[in-house]
Amino acid sequence: MASAAQMLIGGVFVTVLGLILGQRITSVPTMQSLLALLYLITFGSLLAFSVYGYLLRHVRPALATSYAYVNPVVAVCLGVIFAGEHSTVMTVVAMVVILVGVGLISFGHGKA
Repeated sequence: MASAAQMLIGGVFVTVLGLILGQRITSVPTMQSLLALLYLITFGSLLAFSVYGYLLRHVRPALATSYAYVNPVVAVCLGVIFAGEHSTVMTVVAMVVILVGVGLISFGHGKA
């Protein structure tokens, strides 16, 4: 509930600040934009925070917070698959380093 309250209060604050600073919607959003917003609300906020809360209650904090390292890897892969983005060798090396680090955290036996 605290996460939901924080997001709602933050959203209201940013909306009011935008209106004070003169930000306005100048055209009707496209269907693609609205679907992207719906995706971010559903998966980026509601589902992600629910899963994160579940993980915090059931696994070590170091493992639960490893999502912050895995998310960019998933985003790059989705960009390559669905948006036709290109990945360099250095990008692949960086992703492997990230995933190995998360793997070490996942299979570590000590407390973080």
